[in-house]
Amino acid sequence: MRPSRADKNDPKLAVLREVPGLSGLPPRELLSLASLFDEARLDEGDVLTREGETGRELFLIADGEVVVSLRGDDVATVGAGEFVGEMALFDRAPRSATVTALTPLHVLVAGAGSFGTLLAHPAVVRRLAMTLAGRLRAAQGSPEHWSAGYPPSAVA
Repeated sequence: MRPSRADKNDPKLAVLREVPGLSGLPPRELLSLASLFDEARLDEGDVLTREGETGRELFLIADGEVVVSLRGDDVATVGAGEFVGEMALFDRAPRSATVTALTPLHVLVAGAGSFGTLLAHPAVVRRLAMTLAGRLRAAQGSPEHWSAGYPPSAVA
């Protein structure tokens, strides 16, 4: 199945094409991934995740920035191309952090029901693994690694 002209102009595809580690995927795979997400627009100050609550979705930031807070302390600022909210879907434990919009946001949202299908895409698994590895390093005292861009060459 070839992507139609309408599919090629899908705003979700445009976002996925900009995510390091996903940008080089074939059009068919990008279309498959795009179908797993919904789009949402949020205002500055909106809360995406709240520490201690049940997680039912993950977010891919398309545009804008969020602040990540742990136990009331801001620990990171995250922007376009980054995932947030994935940890609670992996282990079904309560949210580990509160994530709040610092700016108006455009996000792609995947619910828990789509998470398993997302994990069928090796590029997504690699991207999420890099995200989690960076956050683990940050928790061990290297806050500059909070972003999934650590190390940049591993996700490009």
